[in-house]
Amino acid sequence: MKDLFHGTTYDINEIEVTMGKGYKDFGKGFYATSVKIHAENIARRNKRILEAREAKIRQRNPKYRTKTFHAYRYNLEFDDRCIDNPENLKIKVFKEANREWVRFILMNRDSDNSVHDYDIVIGPTADENTVTVINSYKEELIAANYSDELLDALIKELEPENLPKQYFFGTSAAIQKLQFKKIRREIVG
Repeated sequence: MKDLFHGTTYDINEIEVTMGKGYKDFGKGFYATSVKIHAENIARRNKRILEAREAKIRQRNPKYRTKTFHAYRYNLEFDDRCIDNPENLKIKVFKEANREWVRFILMNRDSDNSVHDYDIVIGPTADENTVTVINSYKEELIAANYSDELLDALIKELEPENLPKQYFFGTSAAIQKLQFKKIRREIVG
């Protein structure tokens, strides 16, 4: 079993892959990380975004009743034995940020749904800095038909050794390999 963490502003009672948003690294689904502080930072960032939206609404409408948000870190266990013995699951593991990983992320970030049929995808996280770098290359990559030379330059700028690992669960079969720990949730902000 592997410890994983999920950062969010939502109160989660059960894991539901259909609640995920599209245009993400590995598609629409449920995401977790093996790095506790990374999950906490995501939760805090999302809380700040929601609070900023609330402040703008309140400016336009002073009678608006402001909502209270919390940043939560969910503690999970992943039955990672399925990676070596996938049973009926289709699993993709990116051991490093490479050309295939960048192409895969670009395809998924251009779609509201997943553009693949994997149940579980594991690989480096394209964080905010990564997205900025990818976006700066995007038009040139498209024009050059995702040339290996440009992809290599992009990857070098990403400092891939510093990217935390993320876990994508895209189907209900994948979610069966994930469960809440005894202390399932903590408020982190």
